[in-house]
Amino acid sequence: MKIAQLTDLHLFADKNGCLLGRDTHAALARVLAGLGKEEGVAAVLLTGDVSQDESEASYRLAAEALAGLGLPVHWIAGNHDKRQTMARVFDEHGFLHPLERTELGGWTFIGVDSCVAGQDGGRIADAELERMRRLLGEADGPAAVVLHHHPLAVGTPLLDDCMLSPAAPFWRIAAASPALKLAICGHAHGDYSLAYRGKALEAGPATCFQWRQGACDIEIDDRHGYRLFDFAADGYSVRTVFV
Repeated sequence: MKIAQLTDLHLFADKNGCLLGRDTHAALARVLAGLGKEEGVAAVLLTGDVSQDESEASYRLAAEALAGLGLPVHWIAGNHDKRQTMARVFDEHGFLHPLERTELGGWTFIGVDSCVAGQDGGRIADAELERMRRLLGEADGPAAVVLHHHPLAVGTPLLDDCMLSPAAPFWRIAAASPALKLAICGHAHGDYSLAYRGKALEAGPATCFQWRQGACDIEIDDRHGYRLFDFAADGYSVRTVFV
C-alpha cells in the first residue's frame, strides 16, 4: 500500500502570509500538484505543524487544499498547531481523521502526541507512553508509530536543540516491542533515514522549506517535498520527492 507523508505546512490565515520570506501556501500548492500525479496512493499521513499562526482560517485553507487529493488524511498535531482549533475545523471534513490507531495495508499506525504547549521541543507524557506501549502490545502484525518530533538527533544542531527530550523512554518501549518496525516524524524540515536498536526512523521533508543539513543557525534550503512509502507485509520502502 502506498501512503504519502506531508508535514510542516506552516500556513497562515492570509494566503499571502510568509514564513521567513517564503510563501507557504504557494509551496503547499506545488507539493500537492506533484503528489496528485503519483499513481496508487491510498492515504496520507499529515505529521504536524499545519499552521504557523494557530488560526482557524489556516486550518480551513489546509482542509480546502488537501481535499483536492481525494484521499483520506490521518493527522497529528505539531508544536506550532493549536490542537483544539485544528480538531474542531478538521472534524467538519469526513476525509480528515485524527490519527490515534488505524490499520492500513496490513500495518498498525499509532499516533503519539509529542507536543508541549508553548515549547518547540517535544516530550511524551507518561500516560501517552503507556498508551503507546499498550497499543503496540495489541498490534497484530507490523506497527509504525507516528509522532511530530524526531526522537534521534539528525546531526543538525538547529533542529536537535528542539527534538524529543527525553527520548530514552520512547526508545525503551520501542526496543521492547516486537511489532514496532518504524517511527515516522516531521519537525525536522529535512530528509532523514536513521535506525536505532533495530528500529527505523523516517523524518520527512517539509512542504514549506527545509533547514540546511548541519546548520547551527537559520539557513534555509528552498526545496519543497513529500515522502511516499510503500508498505508490504515484510517491510516498507520509501522515497523522497522534491518539487
